[in-house]
Amino acid sequence: MNIKTYLLRKILKNFALTFFIFFLSNAYAVKNFTTNFEYSLKVSVDYSKRDAYLKRTNEAPSKYEKLLKSINGLVEVADLTDTVMFSKDQYSIRSIGKVNGVIGYALSDQQLIRYSLGKISQDTFSSMVYQENRGSTEPFSSKVDINKKEIVFSSNNTATGKAQIQGRLLDPLIISYLFIGEELPKGSFTTNFTDGRSLKKYTLVRAEPWDFPFNGQKIRAIRFYKTTSKEDDTSLQVWFSEKEHLPLRYVIGLKDEYGVTIQVDLKKIPSF
Repeated sequence: MNIKTYLLRKILKNFALTFFIFFLSNAYAVKNFTTNFEYSLKVSVDYSKRDAYLKRTNEAPSKYEKLLKSINGLVEVADLTDTVMFSKDQYSIRSIGKVNGVIGYALSDQQLIRYSLGKISQDTFSSMVYQENRGSTEPFSSKVDINKKEIVFSSNNTATGKAQIQGRLLDPLIISYLFIGEELPKGSFTTNFTDGRSLKKYTLVRAEPWDFPFNGQKIRAIRFYKTTSKEDDTSLQVWFSEKEHLPLRYVIGLKDEYGVTIQVDLKKIPSF
């Protein structure tokens, strides 16, 4: 072996080793970060659904009926900030929503405060604690007891029920950050899901790719949507960026008794 061949092999070997180390460090770096995701929350109201529900059930109108009737089109009503922390084996998400404008005045500047704490194992996420406090209403939460394999629901620190659980559990916060640093599913997947009040099964289906408009440019995104049924007609759609798998937008269609659709848009790509 001549000296040129020997040196070339050494260079290629060192380059391959350096590239491998660089690849590993970047592949797993995303799992160790703390950053803020800032969103704009908008709502639209189909009051005909709400009105039909009230007539059908003879339910007394709430003090917010006038406010719901006044919403015309898609209206920005709040700013959300999610502080997301991923470590090697645990994640936490603290979300604070502050209402603004006329809606904020009508709701006395109430806040939506949510918290999710869970574990990361074998590149999967599972919610262990979910808490939600909507303005002046009583806070509610869910907590998983691993030893008993059950989830316990509470309202205002008083237990309200429990259910047996097997497999991973998602909640309204972690579901948006599932695929950061991971591959997007090629098709559909089914998972346990809690909103802090009950346990459900969610099936999310991979749909079509989008050229998603974002801050004056187009970002390639993949839409996932939740299947609905008679028992659970709440809809959910999430648009993940194709490259980083960040949640660019999610849309929640509430039950007809509310007639409300919520759209949450990421304001800017956060730094990691």
